[in-house]
Amino acid sequence: MFVSYVLRVRPESVSNERFVGEVEAVGTGQRYAVRSFDQVLAFVLETMRDEVDLTRDALSVQQEDL
Repeated sequence: MFVSYVLRVRPESVSNERFVGEVEAVGTGQRYAVRSFDQVLAFVLETMRDEVDLTRDALSVQQEDL
């Protein structure tokens, strides 16, 4: 199973380890401003359970409709 995240980054702000951007958990729509990959990872770890639960629910509804 996969869950999806979108990372939006301002290209002019990218340096070796820092940038200005936003990460979004696609399933729940939660968004968080980020300035490093550590912050991206922290957001993913914090939202992963909700994203997986939402994806499982959607998949079970699809199976019921078949």
